[in-house]
Formats: sequence, C-alpha cells, structure tokens
Amino acid sequence: MKKIAIGWMLAALTVATCAGCGRGGAGKCLVLGTDAKFPPFEMRAGDDVVGFDVEIAKAIAAQAGLPLKIEEMEFDRLLPALADGKVDFVLAALSITDDRRAQVDFSVPYYKATQVALILAGGLVPESKEELKGLRTAAQAGTTGYAAAEELTAPENIRAVASPLAAAVDLMNSQVDVAILDEQPAMKLATDHPELYLIRPEYPEEFYGVAVRKGNTNLLETINQTLGALSADGRYDRFVDQWLVGAPESEE
Repeated sequence: MKKIAIGWMLAALTVATCAGCGRGGAGKCLVLGTDAKFPPFEMRAGDDVVGFDVEIAKAIAAQAGLPLKIEEMEFDRLLPALADGKVDFVLAALSITDDRRAQVDFSVPYYKATQVALILAGGLVPESKEELKGLRTAAQAGTTGYAAAEELTAPENIRAVASPLAAAVDLMNSQVDVAILDEQPAMKLATDHPELYLIRPEYPEEFYGVAVRKGNTNLLETINQTLGALSADGRYDRFVDQWLVGAPESEE
C-alpha cells in the first residue's frame, strides 16, 4: 500500500441537521454513511463502529468541529442514501470508478487496493485469472469485486452476498468455489481462518475515496484538508499500523 500525497486546502463546511447531535438534542452534526461489515476498514465492536475508515471519519468531524453520527446500511444503499440527503458523506472502502464519479464527487484517493481471490486450502491452486473462469463465485453486492466476478463467470454462477464474511462462509461450506474480495478483508479472513487460501490473480489497482453529494464543494474541501493533515502529521501511518493486516511500509 502506498500513502497518497495530499495537499492542504481551507474551507467552510455544510452539514446535515439531525437529532441527537449537539447540545439540547437537535443540532448540527456530520452524518457518515458506512457498512460496518467490512473489516478492517469498518466493523462492529460491541455497540461501537470501529476501523481504519472510522478513524478518518472522526478526524474529518474533528476538523469541522462537529459531532460525528454514523448511519449503518448495506453497501449498495450507501450512494442512494447520499443522493437522498440521508448522510453527508460515505467512507466505506469505496473504490473510485467512472460509474460512481457520475453519481458523486470523490475526495483525493486515500488508499490503494486491489481485488484478490479466496479458495479452500489444500486443493489445486489456480495460477492465473483464466483458471477462475466459469467457477461458482461469491462476491459482495455492489462492489468492484462483484464486477470482477461478472468478468469471470455467468450471472447464474455468482452468489451475491452482503459481506466478505458471508462470502467466506459460503466458500467454507462449499456453496461456491472461489470468493472475489478486496485485498484487506480477504487477508483478514485468511488470517482468521486457516482453511482459506489467498491468491492474487493480477487485478488492477483501485483507489478508495470519500464520497460526497455532487456539488458539495465545501465538505469535499474540508475532507481533502483533513486527509492532507493526516498524511502530514503521521496519524495516517498510525492508523495503518493499528488497523490494517500485513500492510507494507507506506511510501511518499
């Protein structure tokens, strides 16, 4: 993973009005939309949502001087919720793609990722992406991993799941032959479950970004300012060390 060099910007902020934020109940707060089933970026720890992305979201809210409110929902509902004004921004290991750029505005990239594949350990190991074609495949609905699965096999062979863990469970129960997932969640699953084996079929690099509604330049500038501060003062590297699995040293 490479740390992304990010410039500083100064900006005002527009935020949602929501109950339970600020003194006396209703007030101003910053509403994050995320899917807390994507460790190590966002996940449940008791009553709390924690993870790499949550640390960044907290820093954005602190930069704005506002309370952070987290709204959890399924991954494929995040961008519609953003468009409908139900959340102010989405931070959910969201890869920047042309299709998504048509719907939202993205921050500068904050993480470099790729797709990988999980198979059951102990069997034949595919040596190329070609050998994955036609297999029964699990992938999370709405993700770039699902799009990658569509390139490998027919729709009837794809099992759409709600989380990386669900894909792994289907694989361990022999409901599918392979799971296509983002690298970090797959690495964590392979670490936690020795019966899983991770392979890297040479998928292209992807970059995660923070999404805001189209035209919300004030919030976007504040997010970019915060990402710049995290990169400059070393907090980004601390988040990498705290949360990410087997991450190599970041590079300038």
